[in-house]
Order: sequence, then C-alpha cells, then structure tokens
Amino acid sequence: MINSCIICGSSKFIPLYETRDRMFGFPGKFFLKKCSACSLAFLDPQPTQSKIKKYYPSKTYYAYNKSNKKGFFEKLRDYLVGHYYSPNFLSRLITICVKNVPAIPSYVKRGKILDVGCGTGDTLVLLKKLGWDTYGIDMDRNAISIGMKRGLSNLKLGTYKDLTKYPDNYFDAIRLYHVIEHLDDPTLCLRLIRKKLKKKGELIMGTPNMDSMISKLFKAYWYNLDSPRHFFLFSPVTLGRLVEKEGFRIKKIEFCSAGGIAGSLQYYMGDMMDKKIDFIHKFVIVLGFYPVEWILDAFQAGDIFTLKADSK
Repeated sequence: MINSCIICGSSKFIPLYETRDRMFGFPGKFFLKKCSACSLAFLDPQPTQSKIKKYYPSKTYYAYNKSNKKGFFEKLRDYLVGHYYSPNFLSRLITICVKNVPAIPSYVKRGKILDVGCGTGDTLVLLKKLGWDTYGIDMDRNAISIGMKRGLSNLKLGTYKDLTKYPDNYFDAIRLYHVIEHLDDPTLCLRLIRKKLKKKGELIMGTPNMDSMISKLFKAYWYNLDSPRHFFLFSPVTLGRLVEKEGFRIKKIEFCSAGGIAGSLQYYMGDMMDKKIDFIHKFVIVLGFYPVEWILDAFQAGDIFTLKADSK
C-alpha cells in the first residue's frame, strides 16, 4: 500500500476507478487512486517486483519483440529521426502534419546516451547512425539479445536500479520513453539519473498524460492506462513537479499522440459487445482519428507528452 504521495507527501487519496489488464487479459482487479493535494494518479496497491514480470510476456509485449516488417508510422518515424538534426524540405513538411518524433536528444558531438527501458533498441539503432555512442538497459533478456544482434554492444540486462553500475557524470543524455510510469520508485530513478548525467546533461522522458481529453472521456477504458504495468499516471504538471523536486530544470514539454482513441474505443466496444476487438493495429482506423489527436496535442490536451530537462 502507498502511504504518502511521492510528489507532495500527502496521505489523502481519492479512489478513481477499478481497472483490469485489458492488453493481455491476466486475471486480477487493480485500483487507481489520486492524490487529493497534487492530483498524481497511481495504482494502489501495486504488484510486487516478484510478480510484475509476468505482466510483460517476452514474446508478445510490444517493446520486447522485433518484427522485420515495419508499419507506416514506424517507417515515417525512422525517416524523421534520420533527418532530425539536418532536416530537409520533405521532413520539415511532414513534421508540420505529423508529430511523430518523440524523445530525441539535443545533438551532442560524439555524445553518450543511455536509454533506460531500451527494449530491442529501435531508437538506439537510429541514434547510433546519427553519431551517438549508445547505451541501453532493459529487464527483458530476449529484448537485450535482439538489440545486441542489431549491433548495439553496450546493452545491459537490468532495471533502473542498475544505473549504479555506470560511472557518475558519464552521459550527455538519458532517455526514458514510456518508462517512468512503469517504475515502482520514480523518485529514486531520477536521483540516480542526475548522478549519471554530466553537468547540464539532458533528461528526456515521454509518458501518457493523465489529464488528456481521451483519459477523461474513457476513464477505466483509456488505452494508455495499461494496468497493471503503469504504476504512476502523470500529467505535465505532476511530472514537472517531480522533476524539479529532484533538481532538474525543465526545458520543454511537447505533445505527441497517436492511437489513443482507437485503442480506447477497442477496449470500450469490446466490453460492450463481450468480444475481443482490435482497432489499434488497423492503420486506417488509427490514421482516421489522427487529426483529432493532432488538434488535442495543439491544445496541450493530447494523450502523450514528452518532457526535456537538464541537470542543474
């Protein structure tokens, strides 16, 4: 059980709703609460570290398997990342229409970057081509094995707690994309990161937005709720407060969403019709809702946001 809020220390919590594992269908009920003082949302109680691994099936969890066949959005992202530091006319034009390049570090010549929760290394492969000295850590053995076969030699099997094994003041950038919400102790993680970053080193995070319009509309059916894998659900305000509390200075917050409406609808309609529905893998459906998500991002009410900060 959580006794006090990790951001403000309050012990007054408001029950939100009961949830379940909608991605894989593992049995169990999970309960989402909110801090009445700062509005941080979290599961309470949270699965123990000895039990959480089962909720990340290595062969089917999206970050731990690598398909040779890339979808449209993956190919588009690869192209935009490849031109991130030297954009051409086409990449600039696409970026206006599609905000699909999340959590990419500011350029540092021969810089060292660590990706915490790197999965099979999709982003590290792209950053390596752009000149970065790439490092990664992940708790899934199969994902690490795949990443190393892709030419990423500096990968480690472990969790954020194994950041202690890296030298202090070593990295120019540390990236956590869809990771901070999975951690049992985000505060400890940020403290370790601050030690490992060089002075003015960059912290880059991306995470679901608990204050998004889609979250408020779908509630327990929200696709990015992802119980029980997501322990903490942040908003730009709550994550910003936590980051500043741990000695970082926020540089930029951006919104970059896609798929949240399709995924939430598939969960809602699946319950209503009592059958499994798959919208999230239907390109036409995801693309059809994208203009709505683009508008929500423009009004800072989108499903996913990225935060960049530096160590003081």
